[in-house]
Amino acid sequence: TKTKYLVMPNSKQDILNVLNYLNNNHIPYYVLGNGSNILLPDNDYNGAIIKLNKLNKIEIKNNILKVEAGVLLPYLNQKLLNLGYVNFYWASSIPGEVGGSIHGNAGAYKHDIFENLISIEIIQNNKIITLNKEDIKYGYRYTNLNNCLILSATFNLVKGDVNTIKEEMKLNLKKRMKTQPLNELTAGSVFKNPDGYSAGKLIEDLGLKGKVIGGAKVSEKHANFIVNFNKAK
Repeated sequence: TKTKYLVMPNSKQDILNVLNYLNNNHIPYYVLGNGSNILLPDNDYNGAIIKLNKLNKIEIKNNILKVEAGVLLPYLNQKLLNLGYVNFYWASSIPGEVGGSIHGNAGAYKHDIFENLISIEIIQNNKIITLNKEDIKYGYRYTNLNNCLILSATFNLVKGDVNTIKEEMKLNLKKRMKTQPLNELTAGSVFKNPDGYSAGKLIEDLGLKGKVIGGAKVSEKHANFIVNFNKAK
């Protein structure tokens, strides 16, 4: 997929200027994080893709974290672990940025990004505003933040036993490597887990592991992954 315009703003004011220009000129746009859990269309995009990876400031004061939307979760976790904070360890293998991860309420290992969230800073109707956690509707892989652009977030930080957490991260990665097709082309897990069930287990029980349509295949390692093994559309 190609896009007509790629925009990488350097600051919040840049973003406001870009949005004003795009809206005034009736140019469609899409805000893209790191691209995890995203299926792009086969056709080129006749608009602007906005990438926020230059918004990457991290500030820590009095066990409070303020982080901009473009920071990658694994990088953030490692930086926090070096300072003795453990509450992002579950995100060590998630290839997403803070903004996109909040938008979809990313999570793993029975944790999610809303756990220690205090507030977020967003652009809505061309204004920068702050939303407290209690102002946001959210649930399992869901938020009501579709019509806004996330600029930054503030979290409570949690101190912990870093060595124990690092051992747990190693075990989690080992399990992930063994059970998920991380070395193949996928868009991550496809389906949400229904309450009390595993989507991958349900698909496997239907006998669909290895099922092929065109260039796409249900992974033989984990049935909740669809592998693009031959230029799937």
